[in-house]
Formats: sequence, structure tokens, C-alpha cells
Amino acid sequence: MNNTIHIVVELVAQEGKFDEMKDIFSELASATREEKGVISYSFIEDENRKNTLLSVEEWQDEESEKKHWDTPHLKSALKKANEVFASEPIVHKGKKII
Repeated sequence: MNNTIHIVVELVAQEGKFDEMKDIFSELASATREEKGVISYSFIEDENRKNTLLSVEEWQDEESEKKHWDTPHLKSALKKANEVFASEPIVHKGKKII
């Protein structure tokens, strides 16, 4: 049975704040890639939607992903990002079925 967790998060910055948002999440990505249980952690600039990043994550299991939420680097990044978000992030989370 595959316990790998896949997550895609849509992150939208306020007008004029996209570069600041990229910097925040670039710093977060570097720290997160060192965490135990992370398989892949990247950000993609959406070519079709202005000011939008997609966080694409793959975690070894549910426990690893849950521990990520308690890390100082994620808490710090979210605190900073809340100042630049245009809207609440949209989170899609699940297990690969096909």
C-alpha cells in the first residue's frame, strides 16, 4: 500500500507583491527540502494566472507532512506570506490512485 501524500497549493499574491511572495517561499523550500520524509517540494509559477504560484509537494507519509506544519521555517513563512496573499491559499491533498 502506498502511503505517499501529494499536495498542490494555489498561492496568489497581491498586485505588486509577487516577487516578495517568491522570496518567502524560496527560503521555505530550501529549509523544507532538508526535512525527513519530504520527497519533493517545489514551486511553479502559473503561466496562465498572474501573481500565482503552485506549491507541489510529495511526502513519504501523513506523519511527515503533519510534522512539517510544526516547523519554525513554515510558521515563519506563513506569517510573512499572510501579508502578501491576495486570498486564502487553496489546498489540494491526497494519495495517488492512478
